[in-house]
Amino acid sequence: MSDAARQLSDTLRAPLPAAFEQLTDADLTELDRLLHDAMDRRRDTLDAALSSSLDFVPRLMRPAVKKALGL
Repeated sequence: MSDAARQLSDTLRAPLPAAFEQLTDADLTELDRLLHDAMDRRRDTLDAALSSSLDFVPRLMRPAVKKALGL
């Protein structure tokens, strides 16, 4: 297994399907980069959603709500 394949497998936290053996290291590296970009965008979107949803919680209750949510 190449370093690029190992990195992508680590990012996915799963073994790569057999068909991925046909891809070049450049392709695997690009897939890994795209996956990291998508994960970063998802994290940013979720952070924004959590922040905006706390606007509906009264100020005095926000610490308790954050604690319950593990924030």
